[in-house]
Amino acid sequence: MDFCPHCGSKIDVPSVKFCSKCGQPLADEVVSSPPTRGGLLDPSRKYYFVKEKHWDLGYGDIYDEHGNIIGRMHRRLLSLRALIELREADNQTMVGAVHRKIVALRPTYDIKDVNDRLVGRVAKKLLSFFRPSLWLEDENGRKLLTAKGNLFGWDFKIFDDKNNLVATISKADRLRDIFLSGVFDYSDKYAVHVVKDDVDRLQLLGFVIAIDNIVHDKRRR
Repeated sequence: MDFCPHCGSKIDVPSVKFCSKCGQPLADEVVSSPPTRGGLLDPSRKYYFVKEKHWDLGYGDIYDEHGNIIGRMHRRLLSLRALIELREADNQTMVGAVHRKIVALRPTYDIKDVNDRLVGRVAKKLLSFFRPSLWLEDENGRKLLTAKGNLFGWDFKIFDDKNNLVATISKADRLRDIFLSGVFDYSDKYAVHVVKDDVDRLQLLGFVIAIDNIVHDKRRR
C-alpha cells in the first residue's frame, strides 16, 4: 500500500497522478508508510515552535503548542554544506534534512527526505533585505511555496502556487532583536501556524530553517 507524502492518505491505484484527498500531484513521490501520527510530520499538526540553541550551530528542539518536544534539529558540524538533520523526539529517527548549496548565485538550501530525495529548494530573492522574500521550488524550478516577509523578516506569510495562504512563520524573540540589535541573539525562536492542512510539513520546517539561516543568521555575520 502506498501513501500520499503530503497528507498521508492511502493511494489505492498505483498509477494515479493526484491524491484524491488533498489534490497534490504525486508523480513518483508516493511513500511506503504514512507520516507517523503524533510524530514531527503528522499532517494534522497546526502549530510548531522551533527553538534554536548553541550559538547558531544548527541544534535545537521543536515543540507542539502544549510545550511537548516533538522533534530535534541536529547539525553535522563537519559538513561543508551546513547539513541540519530533522529528527523525531527520540533524537534517533531522521525524517529529513536541510543543507546549503555551495555553488549558487544566491543563498540556496535544499530540503531532502530520508531517502535523500529533493522535496524542495529554498532560495532568497536578491535585493530584498528589509522585506525579505523567499520561495521553495521543485527540482524542475516550479515554485511550490512563496514566503513574503514583513519589515526585517520578523513575520512571514507562506503562500502556495495558487496564492493561497498555507502557513505563517513569526520570530518569537523579536524584542531581543529590536533592543539588542541581534548582538546577543544566538538562539532564534520561531512560531509556526499551519493554516492549510495539505501543506507538506517537511517543506514547511525546512522553510523555517532556511529563513533562519538566510535572513537572520546572515545579518549577524
